Amino acid sequence: MTDNKRKDSPLLRWGRAKVVELFGADLRSLAAFRIVLALLVLADLAGKSTDLYAHYTDRGVLPRSVLVEELLTPWEFSLNLMNGELFFQALLFAVAALVALALLVGYRTRLVIVVVWILVLSIQLRNPLVLNIGDVLLHLLLFWGMFLPLGAYWSIDRARMTAPPPLSMRFLSVATFALFAQIAFVYWFSVFLKSGPEWRVDGTALYYALSIDEIATPIGAYLLDFPELLKVLTFAAFWFEAVGPLLLFFPVLTGPVRTGAVLVFMGFHFGIWLMLDIGIFPWVAAFCMVCFLPSWFWEKTLPEVSGAFTKQPEIVRRPLLLLWSRFSAVVGLGEPSAARKGAAERETGHSAAAAAAGSSTPAALVAARLREAGFDARSRTEPSTPPARTNVAPTMLRSSVVINLLAGFFLLYVFFWNLTTVSTFTMPASAIPTGSFLGLGQGWGMFAPYPNKEGGWYVIPGNLRSGQQVDLMAVTRDDFSLHEMSWEKPRNVVGTYKNNHWRKYLEIIRAEEYANQRLYFGSYICREWNARHADTNQLTDFQITYMLETTLPDNQSTTPEGVVLWEQNCFT
Repeated sequence: MTDNKRKDSPLLRWGRAKVVELFGADLRSLAAFRIVLALLVLADLAGKSTDLYAHYTDRGVLPRSVLVEELLTPWEFSLNLMNGELFFQALLFAVAALVALALLVGYRTRLVIVVVWILVLSIQLRNPLVLNIGDVLLHLLLFWGMFLPLGAYWSIDRARMTAPPPLSMRFLSVATFALFAQIAFVYWFSVFLKSGPEWRVDGTALYYALSIDEIATPIGAYLLDFPELLKVLTFAAFWFEAVGPLLLFFPVLTGPVRTGAVLVFMGFHFGIWLMLDIGIFPWVAAFCMVCFLPSWFWEKTLPEVSGAFTKQPEIVRRPLLLLWSRFSAVVGLGEPSAARKGAAERETGHSAAAAAAGSSTPAALVAARLREAGFDARSRTEPSTPPARTNVAPTMLRSSVVINLLAGFFLLYVFFWNLTTVSTFTMPASAIPTGSFLGLGQGWGMFAPYPNKEGGWYVIPGNLRSGQQVDLMAVTRDDFSLHEMSWEKPRNVVGTYKNNHWRKYLEIIRAEEYANQRLYFGSYICREWNARHADTNQLTDFQITYMLETTLPDNQSTTPEGVVLWEQNCFT
């Protein structure tokens, strides 16, 4: 008896509740996380698909043979390698988008997130030369999502249940802690890597970052006129990355403090997006923070958010209800089957006639289905339940032992992988293939140990058979018209790139490590230009020149120096 009392003592109950609060997740937050992941994948696919031919086919800048021989390790595999034609690549992109839509609405969530992860990783590995750190974070978040019940709430999976059980909104597993730790690693290991005096002593890191014309937005360039402000923002960013994640695990007033921290993190990345054009990273890093939203947040906001739907004018609400009912009919969520009706009648004690009399309108059917899926404006903490289950205690979902063990193993794995980036520790050679195969390799050296102090712009002068010289940089923007040559610095260097994928590609092949890739880029230019032009407008030869500038203190820079990276003859 004494032992039982000790086990149920108020202190132990408080301790267990605090562990769940700090390291567990709210099912509504996981549902929001699922929706965010799906939307990010769809947006990423839409962006990458604009360069489907140039970046993902054998006639683009990276044929499959070159990828396999020169870039991929033996343990890395991509489904996109099965065929190098445009149709096949488009098909894989379309399948990925369809599966991402299934993830968005929570249909067979556990299965589809595995498929989404495989397809996203495959697409990324098909051309690693166009990736940035946001791509890495995205596939890592998908990986951890596979271990979590992302479809337990606000999902078709729940709506399809005959009688969904009442659920506790709290969920704790090794995977929730692993997801939280993975996100915290982004900031903590980034701080360790930012070892230069520009971050820790001088406060000039942001000045140098915003001086890189290839990534600075107009707002970022404008801020260069305020060096003292940039110094304050540099130190603020550095210390926020170091201390900010701790606020997500603050043991006192956890609900409001964590909610505030989530909003500040989102604002932090929104500020980065305003100043720097660095691809999808700010969006992925900002919106993944929804997984941290505590139960306190939903208890304060969910009734008001849900109630806003029911209070909308009929002219707005009716089309939404009809849209849901149409969608339900398509995916099998419409009228329940006779068996389901019979089961529902036995559980509730109501006849079909009585149900028809009271709730047979389309709006009522849709509202009932929404309540089953967890969209209920009347409850602060739990989803609504069938009448017969109103006295049943909510069930707390639990992960299986296998899932917890796997999540724990992979958490330790990524921790040690990150440790190799900031110390002399090295992974055993036999352990590296696991990270390569699963895409767990990572490094968060963003502007580390300090921002690059060199920047510039590309000029690609090409000679035609007619003797005319044209600027071929427009080819990277899918523009094959004849442009006059100019060596002057563009007013908007960012605008000379079609998108961030092309900017990243040209940045990578500028490095000596990837100098051999310039041949394939040059072959692409020759092939695509001459396929569109005949006779005197055929391209004979060209060179790729990078106009290099070095940033000096006090908004000064060196005179641009033309560095010839590559020369190619299109007929030899």
